[in-house]
Amino acid sequence: MPLVTVKPRFQVTIPAKLRRDLDLSEGDLMEATIVGDGVLLRPKAVVNRNDARTAIDAETITDVGCAPEESSTGVTGATSRRSPRAAG
Repeated sequence: MPLVTVKPRFQVTIPAKLRRDLDLSEGDLMEATIVGDGVLLRPKAVVNRNDARTAIDAETITDVGCAPEESSTGVTGATSRRSPRAAG
């Protein structure tokens, strides 16, 4: 098991074999969690919010058969947001 050194700014270098095995690249995000008496690092992917919304909408249309803005009654354009009250 390879050893790593904690450097002055609390940085550690992940050994090359582990980086290759995990397909890590410089700049990748890692989640750090305390596990027992150690630290577990897990690679994490960042998801673009707009891309995720597009994928969810496409899945909703496929699974439900209607566009996301359609209500459960099938009325097009209905949303869960309240309409602004009329000035009065």
